[in-house]
Amino acid sequence: MAQQRGANVKIAIGFEDAYATPPTEGFILPINSTTVKPAQTVNAAATLTGSRNPVQPFRGNKDVSGQIVVPVDTRAMWYWLRAMFGLPVITGSAAPYLHEFSVPQLQPSLTIEQQMLDLAVPRYIRYLGCKIASAAITVGGDGELVMTLSVVGADFEIATSPFVASPTPVGLSRVNNFQAAITEGGAVLSNAPQIELNMDMGLDTDTFVIGGGGVRGDITEGILSIGGSLTTLFKDDTLLVKAIDGTESALKLTVTANANSIFELEMQEIEYAVNGPEVPGPQGVRVTLDFQAYHDDGAADSAVVARLTNADAHA
Repeated sequence: MAQQRGANVKIAIGFEDAYATPPTEGFILPINSTTVKPAQTVNAAATLTGSRNPVQPFRGNKDVSGQIVVPVDTRAMWYWLRAMFGLPVITGSAAPYLHEFSVPQLQPSLTIEQQMLDLAVPRYIRYLGCKIASAAITVGGDGELVMTLSVVGADFEIATSPFVASPTPVGLSRVNNFQAAITEGGAVLSNAPQIELNMDMGLDTDTFVIGGGGVRGDITEGILSIGGSLTTLFKDDTLLVKAIDGTESALKLTVTANANSIFELEMQEIEYAVNGPEVPGPQGVRVTLDFQAYHDDGAADSAVVARLTNADAHA
């Protein structure tokens, strides 16, 4: 009997029309790894029977959770950004097309399926009613540029056939760390070795209901939390003074492979926290400033805006 190999697992997703109901359209997406899994605890009961022997345990609620690490690109990333922000505004009558995503009132739910095709009888581990709970990206250095997505879901099942017979494979148009650029307060920032961004979608997962069979009745949206940190070589005190004075600024990260392949994250309104600099040794001094993004009067009407430029119309 063949053991399933991770290299041969396919990940299919689809956008649900009804919460926790498999859709009729699916897409095979490239990933680096996934820890999304089903869980349901078996708990020891405290029942006394006049004997030291334990009684039959009881089961807890069902859970679906974990992380998916995906390569940052300008094609497959469209589907993950749609999962976070809903459908984008698309500009362009011919390639390249600009896809602009902003903070939505409602967040789509997904069916995510792990296709185990090495088994003698293939199995499809299916997670229903999934939403992206958070996303994290670190830009800088020499490693692979990836985004880590945290997923929560409602229910799971193991099937002998996929939820869509012929899901659409989606290609990869990778972008890299060395292609990144940062604009801070409207000006190019050329002394930043690293920027981290974390987006918490503010989802309520404590939604188990009586009569729901131990499954989350919904995963409801709350207020996003968007922040991160910016590390710079300490060449002047410009950013530190902004932090001390509480001056509003802005950050834009742009990763450009070519004119048809651009990934961008913009925060039009941010404030820095005061922190450092420290002098840990004889090497060059750096300063790392945490920041929080928000929306007050920014033109985008969104605390964060994600943009993809690619050749896919998505009409």
